[in-house]
Amino acid sequence: MKKVPIALVLDDPAPGISVYYTHHNKTVTEDGRPLLEYNPNSTLFEFCDIIEKYGIKGKFSVVPMPGNRGDVVHGIEGFSKKDFDEWITTVQSRVMPAFSVGPEMLTHNYAVDIPSGKIIEINECTWASDKDRSVLTPYITKAFSLLKEAGFNSRGCTSPWSFGIEVEDEYVQAVSQSVFDVYKDNNCWYYLRGLRNVPNAKPWVEYDDGKRCVVSIPATTHDYIWQTIDTTDSSQEFISSVADRYITANGKGGDIVKVLETGGYPLFITHWQSLISNGLCTGMKVLELIAQRIEKHLSNRVEWYSYEDIMNLVLSNKDNYPKPNF
Repeated sequence: MKKVPIALVLDDPAPGISVYYTHHNKTVTEDGRPLLEYNPNSTLFEFCDIIEKYGIKGKFSVVPMPGNRGDVVHGIEGFSKKDFDEWITTVQSRVMPAFSVGPEMLTHNYAVDIPSGKIIEINECTWASDKDRSVLTPYITKAFSLLKEAGFNSRGCTSPWSFGIEVEDEYVQAVSQSVFDVYKDNNCWYYLRGLRNVPNAKPWVEYDDGKRCVVSIPATTHDYIWQTIDTTDSSQEFISSVADRYITANGKGGDIVKVLETGGYPLFITHWQSLISNGLCTGMKVLELIAQRIEKHLSNRVEWYSYEDIMNLVLSNKDNYPKPNF
């Protein structure tokens, strides 16, 4: 049996600062606890231990100017240089071998005026909603350029929120041009859309002019781990109940299995803040349980892929990956 690609889609990582805190406009969780502004590097180490143990691959965002609090080249306000350097080198040495790293635009917060570097007090998603490629290209190029200067190789990007969806044709052209300008690569991927509860949910060729090609790689589940942010419940029963939404203990239910059974690729999404669970790391335990269940029940049906692996798979047989009808 030919194995199907599976990937972990991870949004919102950044050195130190929680981009969820900076854009959430709240300082407490839903159950009334202070919301953490910074995440210690121990959370990244725990994540790396899990992905290395189970061979997990996928997509890992790095927000280049997280929360308008600095950048991945010069450092982050409130996060020591030692910890900053350690975060960057750990992602390079332990995450990048398995995950495709790409920017989640510049700040995942307020937009930035590229010529002046000044903050525009409107979130990036709203700012991008009426822009064309002439404006989007230098903005996205800045994101890729910062990652390259920080030592990351990238061939794709993630939309913060639904950045670019109203002007997707212009957005796609801007991503393609930015990847070419920074990395001299004609092929790239981007993550914008979710295909959930859709039969045969797979990536597709969004743009192809015979020279440049852009592959849209969606998520095909919801982020059920998100709920761990707003509770102190870290019981095994709770952890198992969240993992069940992705794959049940007997391997017969959950969204990952449902996607497989309907002909799609299980590209399951979560967020950095979901895994960290406001400091309790309950979400990490959920991720590890999901990985254990996949290994036990689906190892003969799925194979872990990075987003760049998926892009190359699509490019190897473009006709098999047509654009779906939304």
